[in-house]
Amino acid sequence: MRTPRPSLPAVALALVLSAAGATACGAQDAPPRPVHSGTVDGKPSPAADAPLTATSWVVTALDRGAERSPVPADADGRARFTLAPDGAASGGLGCNRFTAKATVEGASLTFGPIASTRMACAGGADEVERALTALFGGGPLGWQVHGRTLTITGADGSGLTAEAASAAE
Repeated sequence: MRTPRPSLPAVALALVLSAAGATACGAQDAPPRPVHSGTVDGKPSPAADAPLTATSWVVTALDRGAERSPVPADADGRARFTLAPDGAASGGLGCNRFTAKATVEGASLTFGPIASTRMACAGGADEVERALTALFGGGPLGWQVHGRTLTITGADGSGLTAEAASAAE
């Protein structure tokens, strides 16, 4: 299969327009445009923070006071949640699925009563589930988003770290 190549006159026109500071559409002296996403004028641009709501968050670590530990391998990717703009929270606790009402007021996040499925869990999934159930049910939580990383912290120092997986549908 042959790949079509631009004709010599088209290449010459593009070179002339480029040298004159114009584009094929005729715009001249246009402001610099990003070279590709993540850069502006060839320099890295800061990452935009993922929104707290309408983002699917995957729990990557649990905090117990000053100690942070990654989610156990057998629960990796199973603890995830989404906070909808209307305040509905849903997702997986590591083993069971859950729903709850969530309220965001400034840097404070509060979950209402959690309704969940009741499957028996073992190992790392059970450990993650117990930690998240206690955290979400423990009263007002602090939260911060930096780039694509969410940190939620309880008054007792427990908490979680989550990474943005995608925009929620």
